Amino acid sequence: MTAGRTITLTLALEQGIAAFEPGARVRGVASWSAVVKPSGMELRLVRETRGPGGRDFKIAETVPLPEPLAAVDRRPFAIDLPNGPFSFQGGLISLVWTLQLVALPGQETTSASIVVAPDARALELTLERPSASAR
Repeated sequence: MTAGRTITLTLALEQGIAAFEPGARVRGVASWSAVVKPSGMELRLVRETRGPGGRDFKIAETVPLPEPLAAVDRRPFAIDLPNGPFSFQGGLISLVWTLQLVALPGQETTSASIVVAPDARALELTLERPSASAR
């Protein structure tokens, strides 16, 4: 927790599972404790590409958590994942999915990285050099 911070956010995924098939339903609990009642809370499903060329960020879905309470509050959630794009790790770029719990208006956040891919495993992309015979 950062000094001066007035809210603590927590995301817990059901059974601690963080890797899913495309289209799966993710369940968990979003919880927070706040000195001052937040004006709003949102759960966001975000995809992000990362690599040497920069970063691309897209909110795929937003789930409002209405009427958040001050002090301590917890909300179960369920969110359906899209059928793609798949999570992948590559030599030049990677695609990462995250669930973010966001307190409004201050934009305090916490996040949990998840994998969305066939067999619930991020794809590993490698660059192959052409063989001498292929040149």
